[in-house]
Amino acid sequence: MKFRLSFILPLLGFVILLGISGMALLATLSGNRDVTQLPSVLIGKAPPRTDLPLLSDTASFLDFSAVSGQVAVVNFFASWCAPCRAEAPALEALSQQLPVIGIAYKDKPEDTDAFLRQYGNPFSQIAVDFDGQAALRWGLYGVPETYILNKQGKIILRHAGPIDKGVMERLIRPAIENAR
Repeated sequence: MKFRLSFILPLLGFVILLGISGMALLATLSGNRDVTQLPSVLIGKAPPRTDLPLLSDTASFLDFSAVSGQVAVVNFFASWCAPCRAEAPALEALSQQLPVIGIAYKDKPEDTDAFLRQYGNPFSQIAVDFDGQAALRWGLYGVPETYILNKQGKIILRHAGPIDKGVMERLIRPAIENAR
């Protein structure tokens, strides 16, 4: 009896874990779950305190009050990030409609400047997160990562990965319209 119990309990645990994993995989493959929509405790809340120097003037700091009362985009990017280069045209298009705030993640200012000269500068403000501490407060998984703020300054969407035409139409534009 003792032998069977010591064999059956681990087997039962394994079967339960396998079932949960299978259901998660099935939901992802069937399209019911978008893996770029990472969970975030920040949804519905104001952005975390982000005391970051601006790229253009390190004596000045990122100021979210500049976009108060407006729908806005916050984009974490880096000059060394290939997907960030790919999403540059989408961010440029967004910047024609609403403020886009850029946060350069673990990047040298001269590299960020070169990136912006080459791929364009869609940002109304650009802050520099030299040590990645602000990214930790935001719960960043990696770059690029984009957040949409509603008119009340609350985060309503978090998207991990580059923004392309499909993401723009499926996620970003609807979130912006709902925020207005």
